[in-house]
Amino acid sequence: MGLKIQLIKNGKVVLDLPLSIEEWRPEIFQRELQNLEEDIHRIQTLHDVLSNETRIRMLCKLVRTLDCRFSELMADLGTNQKIISDGLRRMTKMYLVRRVEKHPRDVHYNPSPLGFASLATCLIMRRILDEIEQSMR
Repeated sequence: MGLKIQLIKNGKVVLDLPLSIEEWRPEIFQRELQNLEEDIHRIQTLHDVLSNETRIRMLCKLVRTLDCRFSELMADLGTNQKIISDGLRRMTKMYLVRRVEKHPRDVHYNPSPLGFASLATCLIMRRILDEIEQSMR
């Protein structure tokens, strides 16, 4: 297939991830699977947060604007207070969103670095789906 994802930090490749099992070295693949299984609760919790369309749309809105009020999220997404409140609570608990109280009645939300990175992984997954589906045609 030839597709791979690289994670680069300060100019250094810290992860080189082939997207085809045939391209993995077996010992590295086994080590990465072991690491995943040891950290599966955190990964599952993040996937749970991002498995909901409204929460993804909320994160998109927050990344677009970098600063948003609760009422703006309700209006822009056309959904009720309970859904927005629950979504923000989950994303804040996972450190995807920051709650910023400017005044007691003026609370804003903005994406954290982890929130932005999580949305970026959604963008990457969409592109991976496109590439793999296109290669299967």
